[in-house]
Amino acid sequence: MSVPEGDLLRDTTLLPDPDVAGRYHGTISEAWKVMYAFGGVSMTACLRAMQQHLGRPDLDLVTANAIFCAPVPCGPITVDVQVLRDGRGVSQVACDLRVAGSDTIALRTHGVFGSAYPSEHHFVDVQFPTDIAMPDDCPPPPPPHADNPWPEINFHSQTDWRPALARFWQQRDTWERGPARFAAWTRLLAEPRLADGSYDPLALAVPADSIGAAIGAGLGPGAGPWMTLSLEIGLRFLATPAATPAWVLQDMTAWQCGNGYATGPTHLWDIEGNLLAIAQQTAHLREFPGR
Repeated sequence: MSVPEGDLLRDTTLLPDPDVAGRYHGTISEAWKVMYAFGGVSMTACLRAMQQHLGRPDLDLVTANAIFCAPVPCGPITVDVQVLRDGRGVSQVACDLRVAGSDTIALRTHGVFGSAYPSEHHFVDVQFPTDIAMPDDCPPPPPPHADNPWPEINFHSQTDWRPALARFWQQRDTWERGPARFAAWTRLLAEPRLADGSYDPLALAVPADSIGAAIGAGLGPGAGPWMTLSLEIGLRFLATPAATPAWVLQDMTAWQCGNGYATGPTHLWDIEGNLLAIAQQTAHLREFPGR
């Protein structure tokens, strides 16, 4: 099967509706399909529409929250954006994403945009993990087992993804249930570079959508087949990758799993040990295929 080539910057850029203020239209390419459009990609499209509508290049995206209300299939989308408050140093924006042929809100997103200012009060009370290997020392995951229930996934063709905690792959047939934590390096094959060559910070919403592997580590190898559906992702933006290629480390933990839901944080780092973003995600666990 031929998989389309994805370009996150291109595929999440929306055009304003000439007749309706605050409305934007676009198309999420089949390149980003899992079963539906990958949640982090549809979230990125909303963030880009909010940024465009606000029109404040002096403000950066500080935080964003997305609530996933209904599946977003790859294809045409419409986003309605509303500026809640446009202040001198901080602005808040909201948007609703709908899919073609439906009036139902599929994704509701809020964003806080702000300007950085010097402050003597600063610290980072989280450290780059010491138990992971760097990307060049991490082989890609082996081919799936013959009985793997998942079909070919287009999204996986758009990324280079390398597990950084080796025990899950070096001992794939013998590993046991353990701490609900997982780490992996990932990068988009078509890097989302802005006109000035810098990495697009909005693209960090993609690796932020990542709790599934941590849940799997906590459940163990006998728990499948199952899948996760994002319900909510909150994201604090701090920096962008400093190096090229732009590897991002997903260091994810599932704090809790039960009653069909799981919640936990993901810290995103670059290869120089800079903290890029902090995410918190709640997902719904479903049997695969979903019922």
